[in-house]
Amino acid sequence: MFATTPITLITPLRPASFVVLDLETGDAPEDAIESAIAAWKAPSNWKPETAAAKRQEAAEKIRERAALLDASPILCIAIQTDLERTIFNGMSEEAPTIEGWKVIGCGGEAGMMRALRAWMNAGTTPETVIVGHNARAFDMPKLRNAYVRHGLRLPELLKPRLRDEDKAELVDTSSLFKAFSMEHRDDFCPSLDAVAASFGIQRPKQHMSGADCPRLFKEGRFVEVLTYCAIDVATTARAYQIMTSTAQGLA
Repeated sequence: MFATTPITLITPLRPASFVVLDLETGDAPEDAIESAIAAWKAPSNWKPETAAAKRQEAAEKIRERAALLDASPILCIAIQTDLERTIFNGMSEEAPTIEGWKVIGCGGEAGMMRALRAWMNAGTTPETVIVGHNARAFDMPKLRNAYVRHGLRLPELLKPRLRDEDKAELVDTSSLFKAFSMEHRDDFCPSLDAVAASFGIQRPKQHMSGADCPRLFKEGRFVEVLTYCAIDVATTARAYQIMTSTAQGLA
């Protein structure tokens, strides 16, 4: 039996200097998948048989990547700062024990977005650095879209800045890593596994990837989804600290 954690957040004694974040998503609703398939258009100069074949390929790819559509739900959000480690569980109200992490059961995506906003507005400032792996292309737009879908105001830290001088600093470790690797400097997006291997960051043995999270969610295996997200955040945080020479244990 899991405990249920009320959504009450304690304001830190000082704002976080950085916040590393990661999220996992489930498959989008069927109507959103069908809309994405219907929106696919073949170039006008394609032969009908070519267009039909490519449409089928596109439909299969959209279904395979349904967790990446704008309408796909965020299942959980893990954050690590210089002060704490917290996971917001949007899959249920349960708060399973994950060693080294505070788990907050939010009961659903909307409740999770409210809880994250309350935490960010209380525990960060415009000077807080946002860190994530492929965060610029995925996590940040996905988070903002979720607030819009639920008709919620954005946390101050996630609001797009209209002037350069107002922009919150975002460090994307997938891009920063290219400054540390000849082998991966030309990769479009080096994987977190590649970063961990390069820096000797130990990761628990896992037999899953983010692509497995929609299935695990449907099977009710919430702890595995939460744990996977936590491991990725801890790895990203360690890589960020190594690349910025702020990690403990460096000579």
